[in-house]
Amino acid sequence: MKKTIALLLAVLTVLLLAVPALALTGYELFTRWEQDGYPEDVTGVFYNTETQCLAILLTDNTEARQKAIRESLTDGDTLTFFPGRYSHAELEAVRDVIAADVENGEPGLVSVSIGWGSSGGYGEEQKDFRVVVKVEKESMAALAEKYADYGDLVAVEEGQAAVDTPADAMETPKERQGLSDWGIIGIAAMVAVLIAVLLTRAIDKSRAKK
Repeated sequence: MKKTIALLLAVLTVLLLAVPALALTGYELFTRWEQDGYPEDVTGVFYNTETQCLAILLTDNTEARQKAIRESLTDGDTLTFFPGRYSHAELEAVRDVIAADVENGEPGLVSVSIGWGSSGGYGEEQKDFRVVVKVEKESMAALAEKYADYGDLVAVEEGQAAVDTPADAMETPKERQGLSDWGIIGIAAMVAVLIAVLLTRAIDKSRAKK
């Protein structure tokens, strides 16, 4: 029986060594950032319709940083990068302050979100995010003055409804074809168990004949 267990462990080890190291896709990384918080140098993530893949806005948009992110993902070579002026944490902090004004019924204040405005993105490449505040026309001047201290971090625009931000409107990238890493591990484990059962039966039959 000990030989059977040893053989089982050996087979399982070989099978698991054949399984590629677990790694995230770009979309899985984005989901993790949304749940656990963004790195300090990340402004945000959006779906780049030009490349039909994810794009990441970095406040530290260097080749070294891009390489580090790409190498941590299974589909890192599909990513595109753009410069971001503010970190996602900075944008969230201001959005939350203004969101409290929305909840408290600030006159003329319609909505607040992080992303692009009605005419597109911000910055030199028109891809950057801002805290977009939608207000009624008659309140434009008053609310623009109210949030003026935030500088260009806040974009006050006329509107009656919230604008879909790139993060909110992002298309889910196509899932990878074939089995997932966990699926491969599961199959490997099942095969190992099956081998163990067959070996045990063979041993039992051999003992019975004796």
